[in-house]
Parts: sequence; structure tokens; C-alpha cells
Amino acid sequence: MSGLQVIGAGLGRTGTLSMKQALEELGFNPCHHMEETFLNPRPNQKSHFQDILLEHNKEQALKALYDGYKATVDYPGCMFYEDFMKMNPDAKVILTVRDSPEAWVKSVDATIFGGHGASNWFSWKFHLLIRTMFLEGPHLLVIRKIMMKTHGVDPSDPKTDLAQMYTDWVNRVKETVPAEKLLVFNVKQGWKPLCDFLGVPVPDTPFPRANNTETYRSMETWQLKRGLLKYAVYVGLMSAGAYYSLMKFGSSVWE
Repeated sequence: MSGLQVIGAGLGRTGTLSMKQALEELGFNPCHHMEETFLNPRPNQKSHFQDILLEHNKEQALKALYDGYKATVDYPGCMFYEDFMKMNPDAKVILTVRDSPEAWVKSVDATIFGGHGASNWFSWKFHLLIRTMFLEGPHLLVIRKIMMKTHGVDPSDPKTDLAQMYTDWVNRVKETVPAEKLLVFNVKQGWKPLCDFLGVPVPDTPFPRANNTETYRSMETWQLKRGLLKYAVYVGLMSAGAYYSLMKFGSSVWE
């Protein structure tokens, strides 16, 4: 795979959308982020993620999904940082972090791993059902399986210790990436440490601030409405087809 210069190893909800915008402003454009899987999906996207899950032609699948990008941040790319390092030995790695594990847990509980905050088993399963039916594309179901395989736990399970999962991940990245190629970065630090690490000039524009919890919830509400509309149209078409077939078959019986 050619062109990947920056590898984001930070988990989702560590300022990754702000990082995407910052990296693109610095010239590392385009930068992959989870939103790309919805806005600019690659052909056969689900099949490629399935290959990654099953460790079947993984490198080929990663090339199909990420070729053409100069940088990657957020899920799902953060889970493949070691593969990306092997495929792009000159690339630099950025580990985005929150102020504390607890701050990260608070953020993901309200957003991407919302089911984790469920008060009981029924609420958890109901939340997952709604996400599956109306919010998440088929490819995201496979990505969630990759998450469980990568982390060794289900991040959406209320029993999972997310603070420990976050800490384990941060330690894993620090232990597996050479120090000279790694920047541990909090987006609150702004442009200078990022630009110094990447060897580019500091822009005279404010550092991007994107996708806070309120913005995420607004986006999720929009996705839910879109999902409900698509489901309603599907049910309507199926009902119309069934009615037409019934009328046609029924009339032929009585002729």
C-alpha cells in the first residue's frame, strides 16, 4: 500500500475527528476515519472487513480499503496500526489520548459504546437491536466483531471494564511502536507538538474542534430517522408486493 504517511493508533472518541481535520489541513489528505465507511465506502467493503476478521488475505483487504489515503485515524484503522507499520515502514504513528481513562469511558458511554451504560441485560440487548436495525450498516457489524477480537472483550457489554480496556490499549501501542516514531497526543495540546513531530509548519488557524458528544448525538438522531424511513419504505414496498400478489393469485383462483 502506498501513500500512508501517518498512522493513527488512538481509539475512537480520543479527538479523532479533530485529528482527521487537522491532518488534512496539514496536507495529509485524504485521512481515513470511521465516517469514511459511511460517506465514501469502498466497493465490497463488508467482504474486505470479513477477510480481515478471518485473517484471510488481510493485507490485500487492507489495501483495498485504505489505498489512496495519506493518513488514518479512529476505528477501524487504529486496530490495524501494526499491519500498517509493516506495510508503510516510513510512516509515523500518533496515539491520541484523553485526559484520563475515566474521561474516555464517559465519552464512549454516551456515544459509540452506548449499550455499555445499560442498566440491565434487556436494556443492553434492546439498544444493540436498535443500533443494528436502524443506525449501523452491515459492515459495522463486522467491524464490531473485529473490535471484540482485537480487545478481547465486547466494548458494548455492561460487564466490560472500559477504563482497563483503554489503559491496556495505550500501553500496548507504547510498547509496540518505536519511541522515535510515536507521538502520544491530546488534541488539547494544539498544533505545535503535532507539527513538530510531523515536520510541517504550524498553521495560523485554530486547531480543529469537532464531534463533541452533543454533535455525535445529533448525528445519531439523524441516522436513526434515516434508518426508520428506509425501514418504513422497505416494509411498504414488501406489503404492496404481497397485496399485489395476493390480489393477482386470488383473482386467478376465482376465474
